[in-house]
Amino acid sequence: MIISHKHKFIFIKTRKTAGTTIVHNLLKFLGNDDIVSKDDKYPYQNSTYETKISKFLLSLNLKEFSKKFQKNFGPHESALQVKKIVGSKIFDNYFKFCVEREPVDKCISYYFMRKNSASSSIDRKKMTWEKFVKKKRFPVDTNLYTDDDKLLVDKIIKYENIEEELYEILSNLGLSDFKIENSRNNLTREKDPFVSYEHKKIIYENFKSSLKYTNYKI
Repeated sequence: MIISHKHKFIFIKTRKTAGTTIVHNLLKFLGNDDIVSKDDKYPYQNSTYETKISKFLLSLNLKEFSKKFQKNFGPHESALQVKKIVGSKIFDNYFKFCVEREPVDKCISYYFMRKNSASSSIDRKKMTWEKFVKKKRFPVDTNLYTDDDKLLVDKIIKYENIEEELYEILSNLGLSDFKIENSRNNLTREKDPFVSYEHKKIIYENFKSSLKYTNYKI
């Protein structure tokens, strides 16, 4: 997640949609006061947001006490939570965007990440695609960019068109020099499993909340 005061945008990071790659390639364009959610993958670690109270306490040289009123952002912070922390004035005036991906492709990527990550348990490493689908623990991220069916972002980029759409957005924000130079590819992904029509129906049924915004079809 990024809050850029310098360029007046907020990037909401969804799962398995090249979010880490986007953040990594945007780092060099950010200002000193910009916020990036804390993640060991990023060299830039300004993840702390100073609230009005913490700023006031800092002005009184009460540094340690002010920390109690600071807010820290996680990598997959919701747009609603960001709005609550930064306030409506900033949130409503900044351009907000995220990325979404075709549900089956997103689930396959998520499945291999859960199965093959270094921290995965032995049972998870043995998990089959069939079992994954039956569990229905899919990376549905509608809650990250909506609030009770109200869309909170200005643009949902399609993962399949990510370079073109992202470049257009960032160019409009004054970042015409942006391009994806360093890709943080999913090194856990293997050969795609066999996906039956029944699998697709189950996945699309569970992604129903996001489909009205993305318009993906089976």
